[in-house]
Amino acid sequence: MDVYKQFSQIAKEKAAKPAFIFKEEVITFAQALEKVNQIGHALEQFGLQPEEKLAIWLPNCPEYIMAYLAAFGLGATVIPIDIMATKDEAIKIINHAKASILITDNETAKIKKETPSIKHIMSNLEKLTIDDKTELRGMGNEEDVALIIYTSGTTGQQKGVMLTYKNLEFPVKTLGYFGLKDFKTILCAIPFSHEAGSLHTLFQATMGSTIVIIERFIPGRCLKYIEKYQVELIFAPPAILEALLKVTEKEIISLKSLKYVCPFGAPCHPRVFQAFMKKFPHINVITGYGLTESTAPNIILPLDAPMEIRVKKGILGKPAPWVKVKIVDDRGNELPPGEIGEVLLKGPFVMKGYYNEPQLTKEVIKDGWLCTGDLGYLDEEGYLYIAGRKKEVIITGGLTVYANEVEFVISEHPKVKEVAVISTPDKLRGELIKAIITLKEPCSPQEILSYCRQKLASYKLPRVIEFRPKLPKTSSGKIKKSELI
Repeated sequence: MDVYKQFSQIAKEKAAKPAFIFKEEVITFAQALEKVNQIGHALEQFGLQPEEKLAIWLPNCPEYIMAYLAAFGLGATVIPIDIMATKDEAIKIINHAKASILITDNETAKIKKETPSIKHIMSNLEKLTIDDKTELRGMGNEEDVALIIYTSGTTGQQKGVMLTYKNLEFPVKTLGYFGLKDFKTILCAIPFSHEAGSLHTLFQATMGSTIVIIERFIPGRCLKYIEKYQVELIFAPPAILEALLKVTEKEIISLKSLKYVCPFGAPCHPRVFQAFMKKFPHINVITGYGLTESTAPNIILPLDAPMEIRVKKGILGKPAPWVKVKIVDDRGNELPPGEIGEVLLKGPFVMKGYYNEPQLTKEVIKDGWLCTGDLGYLDEEGYLYIAGRKKEVIITGGLTVYANEVEFVISEHPKVKEVAVISTPDKLRGELIKAIITLKEPCSPQEILSYCRQKLASYKLPRVIEFRPKLPKTSSGKIKKSELI
């Protein structure tokens, strides 16, 4: 997919329409295209060649998306770096990927000595002055690598996911298939270093939507901008649902423009979902499934799915027609509907591989099938349900427990805000179930345990319960269990 050419075309058609709104400043499509071309020619002057790598380490801002488009217009490869990454983490990614140019801000620009592959560091893109505003050439081969996204590392291991220009066709294709297109204005509150943030923003821009950008997720600011700019669709962390549930009846009218909420980064609890749909019957909550490795989303819960389907525990949706899904056991045998196994995906959306990790790529992609590491099952109607991560299965006393199941039960306790379930070593049972919990209001371990006894078999009960003020998370909102072990 030639993202640059698509943006260039729509920018000419909608020249006077706002393309980006950031800190209440409006940038029209004509202005955005001009800036994209300026950035592209600046990158050329600094030596960026087709298929070379441009690292971007910035907070959310219009220049982030424009730099993406400029790089794509040169047929280069973009490496987004999490704005929450430490200097050492950023250096590690840049050196592993062998990036040629880094776009960052002034505060983080002093790393050139530690990144030998970097030819030039660019900053202050908003002040860039380049006379050449002519159009860029666009992508080269569709099988060239467009993106290397280093996964958020909830398990502690960072891997560079290579997505080709061909792969980039599928997020927008999937959203369109399920009716998520033709929006006047959207708001993105997800980090652009995350695939969901950058790609969905890019694709909505190529379809002519106005993008309201905020640097980071602040519920009050999101609500203000929804009303002010008549936002129809919002991409945000799951906490957006809880924030909207706190809106007063008087304030609901200010959200009348909002039609869709896409909570990315972590699953939405059915209790929250039901409460949300009751309070906001005019707003659709979009749930789905996919990995960075599969150029997500690949599976979405259809908008016309009945309520009794939408509130089922673990349900994620149905695959788009070009997405093949199968569930397999530990030996690779396909399982019938209703049986839990590993979720495998196949199709032209699957990544090219992990950068510079051929062995790891072979372990994850087998005969074209992407081994997701997620446990789930398909029902008779073809809906996919997720039971948890394969690596998060706990074997206690020889019995199998899915961490996700225990988390689900504990999260339903009215005093619980968030929970993460992990294993802890035990000489007698091998592993014990440990629940780490943040609270909405004071609660005792005994109270949690009594609640669990009503809903879980005895071997599934948490033997260790720990309360913490907060849980470590990635910038996309996922709990980092690797830091809890």
